[in-house]
Amino acid sequence: LQGVDIFMCYWGPTLIAHTIMSWEFADGSHLAASIETRKQVGEEYSAVKGFFRQFEVYYVIADERDVVRLRTSYRKPGEQVFLYRLKVKPAAARSLLLSYIDEINKLAAKPRWYNALTHNCSTTIRYHVRGIHAAGPFDWRILANGEADRMFYERGRIDTSLPFEEM
Repeated sequence: LQGVDIFMCYWGPTLIAHTIMSWEFADGSHLAASIETRKQVGEEYSAVKGFFRQFEVYYVIADERDVVRLRTSYRKPGEQVFLYRLKVKPAAARSLLLSYIDEINKLAAKPRWYNALTHNCSTTIRYHVRGIHAAGPFDWRILANGEADRMFYERGRIDTSLPFEEM
């Protein structure tokens, strides 16, 4: 592993985003993980229902190009997607990936409910990061995750060589 990135995907209001983690390997390949709701055939996502044990959590593991291209090229209209390289040592990136794999295996044995507030695409990433002892203090932007990139910038977790607005 060379590093780990986070994608911030905006489809509407900018206080909320979908987050995707992606690990870069030495050969230049990327493995992405998108934590999502598992919907039944014909079932639509509902933010309100997302609070009430309506959907199970599942992890989409795919080539980075697939999960990003879905959001930028195939959904109408395309979503805005931003990529940030996290300042993480390869050992921590590896621990984070292994944490994801462990959770995926646990979900195969015992499914877990998605919750739009407490167990979603961003709060679940925080659980993984806490599990490898790399989480910072809680911040409101973990819940209003559309602002998480600014939080990462302020904490020095992403490149700070440019002003945030230019990044």
